[in-house]
Amino acid sequence: MKIISGGAWLMMLVACSPAPSDVRDLAKQTPTEAVPLVAGIDASSGSLAGLRIGMTKDQLFAAGNPIIKRSVMQEGDEYIVMDVSLPDGLVVECWFDQGRIEKLRTISEGLLDEKGVGVGSTLVALKAAYPDGRLVTGNEDGRRYANFVNRSRVVFEMDMAGLPQACFHDESKECEVHPNLRVHGVVLYSGPST
Repeated sequence: MKIISGGAWLMMLVACSPAPSDVRDLAKQTPTEAVPLVAGIDASSGSLAGLRIGMTKDQLFAAGNPIIKRSVMQEGDEYIVMDVSLPDGLVVECWFDQGRIEKLRTISEGLLDEKGVGVGSTLVALKAAYPDGRLVTGNEDGRRYANFVNRSRVVFEMDMAGLPQACFHDESKECEVHPNLRVHGVVLYSGPST
């Protein structure tokens, strides 16, 4: 599915259109599963909810969405991050470097990739969608991480509260992971992750 660059137009069109009966029935049967109403996660075009890697601040402001600007220190570098509020309570963090979006991140449920996974999906669903993907855990300079990577631009950040401490010791090779471990956040980078 191609992402239409007029994200706001697309969201308005979808919001004003009645849902097909099979979508309404699905929503009634499985209320905990999110049904995406906007363009989701698209690694091939580098977009998340219609926001694209490489966009300038002017392009982001021109879309007309509410934005909160903040500064974040990470690994000794300062980044400008703009939190963009989208319809249905979706929020996307836009991380800037040299005046352009370098990274997009969300912890909002409702944005899914072409394989139907996103925030809230289980590790089982990730492995089914991406059989060659893998869970990578560790501790780098005091910061713990647990990410599912699949050699694309997308990294699925996992809920670390559901992992035993052994997963974050560099010397430990033993990390028992519950199959229902859930995605906490989705990050889209400007280049592929390993």
